[in-house]
Amino acid sequence: MPPTELEIIRKIEKLAGRIRRSWVQLGIGDDAAVVQAPAGHQILLTTDQVIEKTHFTKETHPPRALGHKILARGLSDIAAMGGQPLCCLLSLQMPGWATGAWLSAFLSGLLRLSKNSDAPLVGGDVARGRLLAAVITVVGSAPADEILTRGGARPGDIVYVSGRLGGSAAGLEKLLRRGTGNPVPRDRAVRRHLWPEPRLSLGRQLRKLGATAAMDLSDGLAMDLARLTKASGAGAEIDAARIPLFPGASLKQALHGGEEYELLFTLPPGLPPPASFEKIPLTPIGLIRRKPGVELRSASGMQKLKPRGFQHFDR
Repeated sequence: MPPTELEIIRKIEKLAGRIRRSWVQLGIGDDAAVVQAPAGHQILLTTDQVIEKTHFTKETHPPRALGHKILARGLSDIAAMGGQPLCCLLSLQMPGWATGAWLSAFLSGLLRLSKNSDAPLVGGDVARGRLLAAVITVVGSAPADEILTRGGARPGDIVYVSGRLGGSAAGLEKLLRRGTGNPVPRDRAVRRHLWPEPRLSLGRQLRKLGATAAMDLSDGLAMDLARLTKASGAGAEIDAARIPLFPGASLKQALHGGEEYELLFTLPPGLPPPASFEKIPLTPIGLIRRKPGVELRSASGMQKLKPRGFQHFDR
């Protein structure tokens, strides 16, 4: 017999454990959570979701990895704005198969990242549905006059990316190629896709370094750089040879593959960052310019880089 809604909520509350964070004054168990932002900080709010057969299938994404990933997606948005996470909320729509051992494994993955990133689970909602859907809301904060946005890049700024790109797209291709019922392959690219790491410490460091703009790479470098330049009222040119590729990934995967959750950012030319931060490479790949649009320099010359990437309502 499937558990009741109250039993599911009590299970989540028990697994989440007692919250010992000075900024959380009231967590799970009331009509709303109560959170206190640090003095001089503004609140950051972001939400994201994963939906069965749109973002994942049971066959490609183990529940523990999916729990980790849904929170990582929200935390990555906080990282891109130079923020510190304060807490998270989770809403679940669950079919019957997801209420037992699958739910326990899903929560295990989410709560481990929640603990490691100081983002305790303070509330949410559960409902029954035909397909599984998870919606995460992350609350964070950042100093009021230091929040990073997409709109601050200026002509002459240098464009940087963290990490190596294309690994998530390469990993997803390997997952989709494997036969039904076969175990998830133990592969660096597959792990990159299933277990992304939000760059929270790097985001806060970029504030200190004087970054002019930043955003996380969720829909592909081409798409996200086009968004950053449009928000900044500028354009950019990047060099294909300088884009750091994940081992085994192609340039196409680096440009148009999504779900990297690395940071794309800009800095004035006189403020270069270190070559790496916490062993994460920081690579200059191009330049912000006045001319709108994004162009890619390669061995065949300069060409317009079309902002192709994942879009839910793309025709």
